[in-house]
Amino acid sequence: MKWADYRERLSLGFDDKSKFEALKNKFCNFASNLDCGRYSDDDCCEYFITIGKPWDTSYDSSYQVSNSFKKCSSLKELVLNAVALYNSYKADKWSDGKRLFFKNEILSFVENSLEDLNISFELIFEEGKIFVFPRGVPDFDDNLISAPLSWLKDYPKAEKAWIMALRDYSEKMDNPSQVADGFRKALETFFQDFFMSEKALENMLSDYCDFLKTHGIPAEISDDFRKVLDAYTKFNNSYAKHHDRATSNVLEYIMYATGNIIRLLITLKNSDARTL
Repeated sequence: MKWADYRERLSLGFDDKSKFEALKNKFCNFASNLDCGRYSDDDCCEYFITIGKPWDTSYDSSYQVSNSFKKCSSLKELVLNAVALYNSYKADKWSDGKRLFFKNEILSFVENSLEDLNISFELIFEEGKIFVFPRGVPDFDDNLISAPLSWLKDYPKAEKAWIMALRDYSEKMDNPSQVADGFRKALETFFQDFFMSEKALENMLSDYCDFLKTHGIPAEISDDFRKVLDAYTKFNNSYAKHHDRATSNVLEYIMYATGNIIRLLITLKNSDARTL
């Protein structure tokens, strides 16, 4: 049991403010012990460019990075700075492998710190870098976000579209129509890969229903699945794809609905492989 769980189960749980202070102390201490031989001025410069803050060359790297964490005013800012620290570090600068080891050390520290404090952010990889994804309902996130992300390795175009949609969800909530349309694009790309078709999403409804039927999904249930996909496409066409009318309060549902449909189809296809 994590110490955070222990505190919460004894009604000693801490609020977001105390989690913020605990995480800030962790990050400040980690940054203050950065080895300047491994964390160079080039890395430091890239870090401050990424977080959009000035870099004072009169101080050493570890002091400045630690101070940047100390000045953070929210959990989100702390986590974003930690991600920037990882992304700004050039592991390939030297060829002896030490810098790659240290880059992985940064990642492990960030992941372990978030896990230790039960902080609801997830780190998702994209082309050698990471971005922050806000977690919602843990069971939903594990089954409808993380699992599809893992399974989509066999569908690289869909995987890329899904990651882009998740990135938009984490960074562009002020433009809900763009976020909703990103999930539509991800599902459409997956359908095109899965059914080997170039048709638009709304034109693959019959492919979807036929697949469910041939895999033994009862008509009573498959009809509900068809209605969900039909409503999904109509919403996106009316509110996101062709019109900027989507609102942020539906985005979590759209995200989970997308993941649920992807999960259903891959699960059914995987069951085929297991029976061979």
